[in-house]
Amino acid sequence: MKTLKINAIVVFLLLCLVVKNSIAQDTQPTPAYPRVTGFFAVLVPVGTFNNTGFTANFSKSTAFGMPFGFNLLKSDHLGFSMEMVPFLLSQNGSTKMNYMLFHPGVMFRFPHGFTITPRLAFQTDGRYGFTPVFGKIISVQKDYQLYVSLSEPARYGNNLPGSYTTAVQFGISF
Repeated sequence: MKTLKINAIVVFLLLCLVVKNSIAQDTQPTPAYPRVTGFFAVLVPVGTFNNTGFTANFSKSTAFGMPFGFNLLKSDHLGFSMEMVPFLLSQNGSTKMNYMLFHPGVMFRFPHGFTITPRLAFQTDGRYGFTPVFGKIISVQKDYQLYVSLSEPARYGNNLPGSYTTAVQFGISF
């Protein structure tokens, strides 16, 4: 009887050990795709080049955008992004919404939080073009990520000369 109890305890402990090792795995679960994420940011243009030369932001006026949108992530390497950006302009003591930018693009995702997103650009003021965006995730938290991006917009149309801008974007994705 005493031997039966000891054997039962040994079998029970061995089963616990086997079951624990089969359940507690060292590998991380694979993220489920497709997955939708949202984001919000602040975009500050540094300056613009066109046929009249270079114009720095904050020189005669101040412009900034507040991008928001969603990303449809198809895998660890690819996604689709739709961004909307209201641009505000402050000039001569007055502030107004200058235009709205519709900005679809394809996200090419790389290791270590790097992303390249070529975007098409359609502005409500009649301008259009493209924007290559180079992004980097700078902080990963449980429920959100902080990122910084460098944008290089090229714009044409509306009887204005072509322009090329450099802008910096700071944002949060969730």
